[in-house]
Amino acid sequence: MINWKVRLHNPAWWLGMVGIVMSPILAYLGLAYSDLTTWGSLADVFVKFISNPYLIGTVVVAVLGAIGVTVDPTTKGLSDSVRAMTYVQPSERPASYMTGNS
Repeated sequence: MINWKVRLHNPAWWLGMVGIVMSPILAYLGLAYSDLTTWGSLADVFVKFISNPYLIGTVVVAVLGAIGVTVDPTTKGLSDSVRAMTYVQPSERPASYMTGNS
């Protein structure tokens, strides 16, 4: 099991997810983040996105790939560690502190 509660409350996770969703959309449309300077331009991109099945599929695959990246690499399979499942917020300590490595 993955501790989604902690991940969903982590602003860094959301920032990464925005990049994962927006990058293929902007690349396909030939745009850059700097082209989204008005709410109207953002709305235009959204309309173009939802009207393009290929682009929707690309974003779904990118998000699924990102979920795979968020898997705890220190455990076997797709689950988080027992310790990670007890977190109610991201740990403040670096991983080296927890493993005893310096």
